[in-house]
Amino acid sequence: MATIVSNNSHYKDELKRKNSKPLLWIALVSIVMFFGGMTSAVIVSQGGGSFIPIPMPIGFTISTYIIIVSSFVFHFGLIAIKKENYGLAKISVVLTLILGLSFVFTQYMGWVTLHDNGFYLTGKESTQESSFLYLITGLHIAHLIGGLISLIVVLVKTVKKRYNSDDSVGYQVSLTYWHFLGGLWVYLFFFLRYSIA
Repeated sequence: MATIVSNNSHYKDELKRKNSKPLLWIALVSIVMFFGGMTSAVIVSQGGGSFIPIPMPIGFTISTYIIIVSSFVFHFGLIAIKKENYGLAKISVVLTLILGLSFVFTQYMGWVTLHDNGFYLTGKESTQESSFLYLITGLHIAHLIGGLISLIVVLVKTVKKRYNSDDSVGYQVSLTYWHFLGGLWVYLFFFLRYSIA
């Protein structure tokens, strides 16, 4: 009986590992399509010729550097996992989590700067440019929160030594999603900088 339960558990784990990457790629394609629609809406709106430039807050620039560095730091953790250096892997994930939270903070400071300079999300004094800027950056943060939750799960599993050189699929899935979020933000940053700012 114990052997049957063990085999069943092993089968479920194997099935989960095989399905996790395809499901991730489906999610990433959906996100790309979503933000593609959002940026297309900005381009179409510019057709009216009434767009008012918005200076890009320094917080957004700082957050761009932060998320790029975080991708490298998180990737070093995977290298450490492959060598079963759990101490270094744990440090890598913790630093990535801190950098991720720093990204959120600098984005918030960017919104504060926008608000202080008279650019609002909604209301009579808002513009379509400012609304798009808040909306697109806010939706990216919403997706990044999913990445932060994933980082916490990876950290717990790393501490418990659930990953190893033969099985690091969970780490790889989280890492791929984090790299994607970083690449997406870099794209959005330059798109917004040269289309709205």
